[in-house]
Amino acid sequence: MAEEQGEEKTEEPTARKLTQARERGELPRSPDFGGAVEVLVICLLVIFLGGEIISGFSTLLKSGLTFSRDQIENPEDLPMLMGSRLIEGFWAVRWIFVTSIVVVLIAAALNGGFNFSGKAAAPKLSKLNPLSGLKRIFGAQAWMGLLRNLLKFLVIAAVLGAVLWSRRTEMLAMSRDALEPMIADGAWLALITFTLVSAAAAAIALLDVPYQRWSYLRRLRMTKQEVRDEMKDIEGRPEVKRQIRRKQREFSRGKMLEKVKDADVVIVNPSEFAVALVYDEMRNAVPMVLAKGRGEIAASIKERAKLAGVPLVSAPPLARAIYFTTEVDSPIPEGLYRAVAAILAYVFRLSALTPGLETPELPKTTLAPEFMFDEFGKPMTEKGP
Repeated sequence: MAEEQGEEKTEEPTARKLTQARERGELPRSPDFGGAVEVLVICLLVIFLGGEIISGFSTLLKSGLTFSRDQIENPEDLPMLMGSRLIEGFWAVRWIFVTSIVVVLIAAALNGGFNFSGKAAAPKLSKLNPLSGLKRIFGAQAWMGLLRNLLKFLVIAAVLGAVLWSRRTEMLAMSRDALEPMIADGAWLALITFTLVSAAAAAIALLDVPYQRWSYLRRLRMTKQEVRDEMKDIEGRPEVKRQIRRKQREFSRGKMLEKVKDADVVIVNPSEFAVALVYDEMRNAVPMVLAKGRGEIAASIKERAKLAGVPLVSAPPLARAIYFTTEVDSPIPEGLYRAVAAILAYVFRLSALTPGLETPELPKTTLAPEFMFDEFGKPMTEKGP
């Protein structure tokens, strides 16, 4: 028990473990990726479409502060006027609004995908436990988050310092300009600086995505014992066991029926049983059972035999005897040698028969009492036909 508790987690998480983690709302998601990419894209959008956006806002501001005589004298029209101004305001920032939605969806898809978990939304009393809170604060995950934030701060500070230092002469020159060009140049410089800082933050967040994926999979690793227990749990379900057995039967049945084409003879009980035999003296000294079945399987064996040109011989007692005493790919019992040899000799004479000659008579097979079975596999006290 102590060994199991100290067993190292070396196995990758199974599909079931990953599914359970998603159900709990756990995803390999970088907390900064979506916001950093969205801010960067909006900054680039403002750089390329800033003139159009400012023009739209200027028009909106002028129209919002200008009222005609009719508008003043008819205050009941103010709600409709306000609605039109809101639509105009939305239209002025339409590209920012639409782009933000598209970027958020794409970033979420790249950053772990979409997932809704009722378990994650449900309140948990364990979160109120102060010991659990301290563990989260001083745990390895918290220290890695601290290092990540420190790295992000240092990189952003370095980028910001480099940009301001490279533009120091430009900033000093702006202070001697008139108010209007100074505001315009200052706004442009602030936008460029903010864009470069956002690009640095997005680069850090982009590097954080694979780390979060690696950390997520590492956190969900399993011990070998956990993998074995999970497999036992899955295979222990009745519906899974039934499905596995059904698949195994279908596979074995299909593989068995494929061998019928190689048989020398198929001995049948016309009502229910069919047994396919092959005799290759170079490989086996005695005949082997290639396939056997009853009901639907027997019908399939007969159909395959007809398609392959394998002769069908009706010998009900012998068919039942082989079916109940011999497994597939096994030699027939010694007590059935004489009866099977007579059937094979009859089949070989038929294959070598010259056209026009009389067909040989089917030999009568005599079986020992211990090989006499009824259709239910019960020994018969009297010899059958």
